[in-house]
Amino acid sequence: MTPEDCRLGKLISLAREERNLSRDEVGRMLGISAEQVRRFEEDRERMPAGLLYRLAELLDLPVTAFFRS
Repeated sequence: MTPEDCRLGKLISLAREERNLSRDEVGRMLGISAEQVRRFEEDRERMPAGLLYRLAELLDLPVTAFFRS
């Protein structure tokens, strides 16, 4: 994983927590498991771009919010 991947996982987690959503809720919204959400947040797997785009839409964020420094 690259440093950018690690930062992305942390930003996904932060955005979820700021909206008081559980991993299970986010997983259901995206059609994936809570375990898969955890793997993305903990940098065990890279989130596909299409899924990241859907997450941004569901959280009412611009996709660029996940790429701030």
